Amino acid sequence: MKHIQLHTLTILFVSLLALTACSKKDRNPELIVTVTNVDGIPLAGASVHAWPTDKLPADSTNSGIPYEHMNQVVVTDANGEAAFYFLYSAVLDLDVTYTLATSDSTSSLLEGHKVVKIETIEQKEEKNYFYETVIVQ
Repeated sequence: MKHIQLHTLTILFVSLLALTACSKKDRNPELIVTVTNVDGIPLAGASVHAWPTDKLPADSTNSGIPYEHMNQVVVTDANGEAAFYFLYSAVLDLDVTYTLATSDSTSSLLEGHKVVKIETIEQKEEKNYFYETVIVQ
């Protein structure tokens, strides 16, 4: 009798473990970048270039990025946000440029840079968001 109970508990435990492990799925990273000025005001229309860090020589013209979809450029929306969708984990460089129009009909280029890490993770939740803020000066 004791042997049958132990056997039943073992089968139940293994079944439960298999069911919970199967319910998790790989979730690809989604990166939401907010671009602000030094006063913290979100900037619409800033260009955000996200690309894998590759440590190339300064005179190299080839980015060396293995997958085109890992090299993306997005313009920020009215809330100063740019959304990126990736298939893989990566360490990314974020290069931001924003053209500031001045009152005297001239413009100045503001720039910002940040290095971020995003990861594909196994989880039950549908979304895998990473939030970053880049300040341009």
